[in-house]
Amino acid sequence: MDRSGLAWLHLCVKDETTPCIQPTELVYLVALLVGLAVLVVIAVQSRDLTTATLTLMPVAIAINIAAGAIVVALRLPIYLDSIGTVLVGALAGPWAGALTGLLANLIWAILPVPGGAGPTIAFFAPVAGVIGLLSGFWASQGVFRLRTDDPRVGRFLALWAGIAAAIIAFFVVKERIGIPSLSVEDPVQLADNQLRFILIALGLVALGLVVALVAARTIFGFRGGTARAGTYLVIASATTAGAIVFAVLRLLFAATGWFSTVTGVLPDGSPDPFLWGANLTGLAMPDDEGLYLVGAIAVAGALLVGWWATRGENARLFPVWIGGLTTGLVAAAMSAPIAAGPFGGVTGAGTDALVALFRSMGLSVFQSAFAQGLTSDPLDKTLSFTVVAAVLVALPITVRTMFSRGEAVVAD
Repeated sequence: MDRSGLAWLHLCVKDETTPCIQPTELVYLVALLVGLAVLVVIAVQSRDLTTATLTLMPVAIAINIAAGAIVVALRLPIYLDSIGTVLVGALAGPWAGALTGLLANLIWAILPVPGGAGPTIAFFAPVAGVIGLLSGFWASQGVFRLRTDDPRVGRFLALWAGIAAAIIAFFVVKERIGIPSLSVEDPVQLADNQLRFILIALGLVALGLVVALVAARTIFGFRGGTARAGTYLVIASATTAGAIVFAVLRLLFAATGWFSTVTGVLPDGSPDPFLWGANLTGLAMPDDEGLYLVGAIAVAGALLVGWWATRGENARLFPVWIGGLTTGLVAAAMSAPIAAGPFGGVTGAGTDALVALFRSMGLSVFQSAFAQGLTSDPLDKTLSFTVVAAVLVALPITVRTMFSRGEAVVAD
């Protein structure tokens, strides 16, 4: 048995069933390597690849792979494989962050660990690179340094309002109009549905942007006194925390959540070695009871976080959440075509259960992969940004300022 993790690294022959690379996939991987070389040149010219950064990057890559492999092994419906990427992006800038993300995925692909030893994770390297770019961008905008009385927090509150408006509009459209199916057989109907799907998506994005712009110029346009900023941040932190708690608990305990997939039996009927064959389906709660219970816990969590946010500068964590949330939305949009195209929505991770759930609801492969991304990625990146914020707070200022962009994570 090949334990090097490189057994897949060859061109497929006719009717081969073992992991291999199709010719079109080879072109994609070569393009990735070319992009990696270009990114190295840009990062060097940016002067961000200092000795401190080059020392941190291998540690960050190891964190990505270790955390990601554990999550894959546990079949959780998130990733947690970008914590190191976000950390490098925050301390050393977007280009160093992008380089870390790309390298982490490419190295992971050749390691014999869960999620590795195959081309799947390598295909998502561009997504990891963009996560690094966005983490550096958000750090430069102050998500890790703004105080609650800084007028610039209004921009993050405005983004929060725009995202909330788009989410509400989506559910209204879903209930009143319906989301057009992309799995119909008739080509004329499919083309019509595709157009409607794109128009709805663009309309939701446009609505979110308009609401954010209007909110930034009106209710959240803090010009002089910023006494209101702290109150708004407390409210936004509480509601966001409640939403996060609700999303996490629903992902785990819903009737079709993560626990419902741990049956102790594999699809072929053989015993599942995961968790020694444990059957955890009893922890999945029926929708009505589970929804009310999770909702009550989420409200309690929101109230608790609201109280916590009133203490000192704790509410400054809210911009961190917005940075993670928006990064997750971009990652979801990028990863959906990759997951749906080469892999048919099945990547071998715990998120496959969500894809299967959305497929059972009548969505196409692409829609299911996109819905899974919108469910998992924003939550995952918000958690990753939060972990990095905690790490940065724990690091002495002298350590943070050793890096080229370290001043971006030192509070004003």
